[in-house]
Amino acid sequence: MKDRSNRGSLSRAALRWGAAAGGAAAAYMAFEAQWVRCIQADLAVPGLPRAWSGLTILHLSDVHAGVFPSNERSLRRAVDWALPLKPDLVFLTGDVLGDPRYSEACLRILAQLEPPLGKFAVTGNHEFGISKGPLARVRRTDHLWAPSGVTLLRDGCVPLPARDRSTIVICGADYLTGGFGLPEAVAPFARGGGPFRLLLAHEPPAAESPLSELFSLVFAGHTHGGQLRIPTGRGLLPLNAQEGDHLGGVYKWGHGVLVVSRGIGTSFVPLRLFTRPEAALWRLV
Repeated sequence: MKDRSNRGSLSRAALRWGAAAGGAAAAYMAFEAQWVRCIQADLAVPGLPRAWSGLTILHLSDVHAGVFPSNERSLRRAVDWALPLKPDLVFLTGDVLGDPRYSEACLRILAQLEPPLGKFAVTGNHEFGISKGPLARVRRTDHLWAPSGVTLLRDGCVPLPARDRSTIVICGADYLTGGFGLPEAVAPFARGGGPFRLLLAHEPPAAESPLSELFSLVFAGHTHGGQLRIPTGRGLLPLNAQEGDHLGGVYKWGHGVLVVSRGIGTSFVPLRLFTRPEAALWRLV
């Protein structure tokens, strides 16, 4: 009887220890999901016109507005950090908005940013309600951007005011088309080589994408940096093996550069592990 009683006590102790460890792990992951990593760095860009060296860009992605309250809190921290830095441009690379009923807080925060050269966004799957989640519903959010001063690019391009007779053209790939309409949109700016062109996209395009012939610089998101990464013999790997190799950072892309944001928010669960949310202020050189 004594041995059985001891075994029962040990089992209960193990359960209590396991529950405490699980609770501590969940608490840390919830904390990390709002522990925004704010980056300021130079970004070397091949072919950048000399007159545009020093251009600053605030890159935000994957807020997932309205999914969890922690997403808006993380966005607030990122914007509070960026405001005194006065970026020239703001890029939003998809999955920023969600259900229109719950996106207002996100839009109010973004409206505080007033970069002199504008705010530009592209759609991700969540702007259309395309998700693996059981509560996913088709929706449209196009009408929400303009009141917050954001220009939505759906396979379209916008030239910036010229500097020293050189121009930068900002283009955006629509999520639903994958940028299918961009060659036509770029055509007026591509004659004789044309001005420097950069692309906003939600999913990081492959190096062999036809778009690599049109653009020297791409900003993307989508990956969340893996969101939940676990230590393995091959390093930190995402639980979702489909995320690919470009989880976050700067990569060679065709003849140019690909910048992938780890994103601000979370989806499915309000947790992150070994991949903090990220806001980046890039200075082009």
